[in-house]
Amino acid sequence: MSTREPRAGADASRVALRLPPKSAGSETRPAFVGPGAATYGEVRARVDAVSARLVDQLEVRPGDRIALWTDKHPRCAEAILATLQAGCAYVPLDGGQPVARVRTILADAEPVVLFTDRRHLELLGRGPLPASVRTVVAAGEDLPDTVGGVPVHTWSGFAGAAVRLVGTLPAPGPHDLAALLYTSGSTGTPKGVRISHGNLISFVSWCREEFGVGPGDVLSNHASFSFDLSTFDLFVALTSGAALWIVPDDEAKDVTALARGIREHGVSVWYSVPSALGLLASSGALTRDGAKSLRNVLFAGEVFPMPRLRALARLLPEEATLYNLYGPTETNVCAWHRVRPEDLHRTAPVPIGGPVPGALLHVVDEQGRALTEPGAIGELVVGGDCVTPGYWRRTADPVADLHRQGLHPTGDLVSYEEDGLLVYRGRKDRMVKLSGYRVELGEIEAAVQQHPSVAEAAVLVTEGPSGGRLTLYYTLREGAEAPGLIQLKRHCAALLPTYMVPHLARRLDAMPHNANGKVDHRRLGGAANRSTAGSAGTGR
Repeated sequence: MSTREPRAGADASRVALRLPPKSAGSETRPAFVGPGAATYGEVRARVDAVSARLVDQLEVRPGDRIALWTDKHPRCAEAILATLQAGCAYVPLDGGQPVARVRTILADAEPVVLFTDRRHLELLGRGPLPASVRTVVAAGEDLPDTVGGVPVHTWSGFAGAAVRLVGTLPAPGPHDLAALLYTSGSTGTPKGVRISHGNLISFVSWCREEFGVGPGDVLSNHASFSFDLSTFDLFVALTSGAALWIVPDDEAKDVTALARGIREHGVSVWYSVPSALGLLASSGALTRDGAKSLRNVLFAGEVFPMPRLRALARLLPEEATLYNLYGPTETNVCAWHRVRPEDLHRTAPVPIGGPVPGALLHVVDEQGRALTEPGAIGELVVGGDCVTPGYWRRTADPVADLHRQGLHPTGDLVSYEEDGLLVYRGRKDRMVKLSGYRVELGEIEAAVQQHPSVAEAAVLVTEGPSGGRLTLYYTLREGAEAPGLIQLKRHCAALLPTYMVPHLARRLDAMPHNANGKVDHRRLGGAANRSTAGSAGTGR
């Protein structure tokens, strides 16, 4: 198995991770719409001011990390652009993360500056910050002069007045660090995925070409800035002169607010996890008239249940295109599929497709041997431009050697279809063995979600008197009648082998999700035990 050297250096001449050059009329065009609306001229002035202060006043150096822990707002995007313009790497932390986890990440990343706001500043309390943090820049009123012994600057003062840069800003190379995105580690300790300028430039270059994004577009930013989906929203929009609607945290799960924003801002390109799109389609909040501005709808991060995908497709304009994008944080998007009309008639989820330009996709068995025949299930290993340099300060990580070779084992199981497209088959770490059979839990979940009454489904192996049992947790679609256990078993038996039919089923009021909008399997058992909703087949 081999890969190739990143070709991102060649792409650097096409796209830089900064605002587009000034041109006639460009400075009066909207950069942000919605809360914090601003023109490109206003944004450029603040980005230039902040980057100049970082370099001249705070004396940051190329490669320094700058952390952000704040509610979502356009100033977050401005801080990210200024960080990159100063030659530093940004470390985004989700605004809803607990303070203990934030402190763990700050200690690991060792940022020199922390961008935050008054609310999060109060959550940090009076405890000391990591010794690396020299300055805190916060938005809000009545800010303290210091926190944890570190001086506090106001965002308005830091970004407000024009500043002339004394020196010159460094031009980062393709291998230089652009971001650290922290994901949940298998040990429970967050680990930072290193994203290079070359990784982002290669991705943004392809996206701008494939999706044809330009000044006439309005993109939505639904994902947290700590989630790799946000790199599409931020950099594809703000490097191409398009407008960006940064969805506030308190509206991210409000389908009425999301549908209103799409309609009022004329969103033309939407990108999110399927659960958000599925809720928009099934709730009735998004209508055909409200969706008429959408021309590209992209989804990634989890399997899109086919009934919900079909419901969404019925709401979109005929000329709109659906895209399934695939890739873990360690590769960002490495595979993609433009959804075809015939795909909407499938019972199985749509393919993840083929490689993005510069990516190399390998399907291998447990011995690392290549699998090419249709239907053979193996692990997807990714190489090429999209693969990140690995994890921050984790040289002994089990996959570190592969990362040094430019390869990332995804842990995802896939297979080829007859037409050569890849289909997702589930997680390697969610493959269990029951009664001698290998069972992929994700395959059961996908089958359950084809039931017309089921909104979301998750399956865990729980202990019973005679060994492991397949326990299904599910939520209902709005207005649907709850199916009984026998109904669910019959539904699954029509789609799955007998040994994959769930033994028990529990209905939840709401499925637990993590900050990225995915089902949180770690919290699922606790959420089920706290549920007051009825259960199917629990013996009660």
